[in-house]
Amino acid sequence: MRKTSLISALLTWIILAMLSSGFLTAQEFRGRVQGTVTDPSQAVIVGATVTLTNVATGVSSVRQTDQTGHYLFDLVNPGTYTVTVEFAGFNRLEQENVVVPARGDITVNATLTPGAVQETVTVTERVVAVQFNTSKLETTVDRTLVNRMPLFARNPLLLAKLDPAVVQSDTARENEPYFTWSGNRQEVGGGRNYSNDLQIDGSPIGIGYKTSYMPAPDAVEEVHVQQNAVDAEYGHSSGSAITLTMKSGTNDWHGNAFYQGQYPRANALENRVIRSVNLGRIHMFGGTLGNPILKNKLFNFFAYEQWKKTDPNDLIMTLPTDLERQGDFSQSRNALGGLRTIYDPWTTQTSPDGKTITRTPFPGNRIPASMIDPVAKLYTDNLWKPNRPGTGPYNFQNYYVPLPIKYDYHNLSDRIDYVHSDKLRFYGRISRLWTPVTTTNPTGSPYWVSDRGSQRDADQFSGDIVYVVSPSTVLNFHGSYRDFIDASKFATDFSKEGGWAKIWPNSNFYKLLFEDPGIPVQLPRMSIMGSGTGEYWFNMGPRGGIWDQRPDGDSFNVKIAQQRGKHYLKAGFETRGNRTTSLLI
Repeated sequence: MRKTSLISALLTWIILAMLSSGFLTAQEFRGRVQGTVTDPSQAVIVGATVTLTNVATGVSSVRQTDQTGHYLFDLVNPGTYTVTVEFAGFNRLEQENVVVPARGDITVNATLTPGAVQETVTVTERVVAVQFNTSKLETTVDRTLVNRMPLFARNPLLLAKLDPAVVQSDTARENEPYFTWSGNRQEVGGGRNYSNDLQIDGSPIGIGYKTSYMPAPDAVEEVHVQQNAVDAEYGHSSGSAITLTMKSGTNDWHGNAFYQGQYPRANALENRVIRSVNLGRIHMFGGTLGNPILKNKLFNFFAYEQWKKTDPNDLIMTLPTDLERQGDFSQSRNALGGLRTIYDPWTTQTSPDGKTITRTPFPGNRIPASMIDPVAKLYTDNLWKPNRPGTGPYNFQNYYVPLPIKYDYHNLSDRIDYVHSDKLRFYGRISRLWTPVTTTNPTGSPYWVSDRGSQRDADQFSGDIVYVVSPSTVLNFHGSYRDFIDASKFATDFSKEGGWAKIWPNSNFYKLLFEDPGIPVQLPRMSIMGSGTGEYWFNMGPRGGIWDQRPDGDSFNVKIAQQRGKHYLKAGFETRGNRTTSLLI
């Protein structure tokens, strides 16, 4: 067991000032709405009432314009808003369709004209987000694209590739959300893969170069890609960040349900040469539900997804013939069609100068029964037989059977948002996915052990508090915990039931290898390999090795933002910790 603790970005303070006319992107996964209220005859209006209302939740926040006529709503949740500006003796102005994306900077400048307070000027055109004084390049994939883009692997992080600066660093097909390395293979703006800061609602999901929880696409509001980050709060990456923002509940009951199926009888052949059947089978179903618990106060959003997936795979082996099982290689041929000579290892001779090694072939190319190792004979006697002619004179790959791998994938997430008052807001989320991966034993032999079963689980818990100290000062607390399990599973019962005792009747050394059934140290196996040209290959036991990774991590940060006239100041503290338990054989 190896344990490490990585505490990064400890006591990282950011002080940004003297920004003449613009502002940097907001902290965490929220945005900012700002603007200036003016009067054509008096330049600016001091003390105007500005109300920001979330169209979906009905939650409103109120600010007064300062001495420069400026107002600011910081740490605003993504969504669609209406900005209302009022001042005695002037008409009332409403700006609708103010769409605030994750980390967005939205400027809504209002010009009031003298008139009756009852008069209202309504502007319905959508406000365009403009970034000032920053070298960052950003792309936001909003809800419309998230809902409409086809995602065959249903991994929302893959939507980041809609940004032209994002490329996939490899062509591996394991992009499904339960593969822990699938989300961090992207190169952003020419940066290295496995070096991005990946977050969900401002909570990191990365542990080392792998990721923990991955949400279902139906629960994602936005995918935000940022490159060339300059803020110190992004010091956990090589300069790029990909953030997923989860959907939240509203005053309306809303949701969706879906089913997708794939059936073997409707599939084309997997291999038209050997006429193998494609056993791919998928049952995907799930849905979401967003609803109010207390109108305008407390909201909930729940999402669940499940797959019953059969991944078509195969088991291809080169097995010995009936004569070879008895040690008779008189009919065994090499790749050129000549006799595959079997030499007596005990006759090996080395010349005095060490340059020449000679051996004597077995008479008739047959191994005497007395020289066959009893353990090897026991293995061979329990081998399953070839089921096809094989390829070439040496019968290469003379055994083939379909080996379907079954994935039972579950993904559950629940988010709660609570608006205590205009000054205090809370957010909490619990998310979990779990995926047992299993396969069968198509050989029928107890000596064959599959290396393709595994357990792939992940969790994330996050919470957030936003406190408005004053109209110009906002305080934010954020904490999260994450973990994942990426572990292989083997039939260790084979040892408990006396399987290995039959092979080693005079020794019990193998019992020490299975003290912890969850993490076997080593699994005995036999491998017979040819010359590298495929002349002879056989492997009994797991081929892919043994792995067991169970890391976890946590994060906590405190951030404060303050508006001082035309200047915007930020300061913060953040700590992240990772603990790793990992076994690889």
